[in-house]
Amino acid sequence: QLDLNDNALTGTISTSIGNLQYLQFVQLEVNQLTGTIPESMGNIQYLQVLELFGNQLSGTMPVGVCQNRDMANGFISHLTVDCDSSDNPRVECSIPDCCTDCPF
Repeated sequence: QLDLNDNALTGTISTSIGNLQYLQFVQLEVNQLTGTIPESMGNIQYLQVLELFGNQLSGTMPVGVCQNRDMANGFISHLTVDCDSSDNPRVECSIPDCCTDCPF
């Protein structure tokens, strides 16, 4: 479990996070993270919760993460990012039902 929410973290999410294949919970919400969500996050096969809202992330949710969100074959049951149309910047969830919640 990686729970670093509300820590005023800055910078980007390291691509090496994808090396943590057995990680189940990633909670990085309400920090000051920027950039895009690394494609390597799709390598975290057992991820169940991914909470990234309340940051300054942008771009598109990686396809690998959305594939792990697949209810039939994947594990992620809760995926929250700044994806509401009023969020600026925001993360695009181009695959239907990939993001489960777009708060704020």
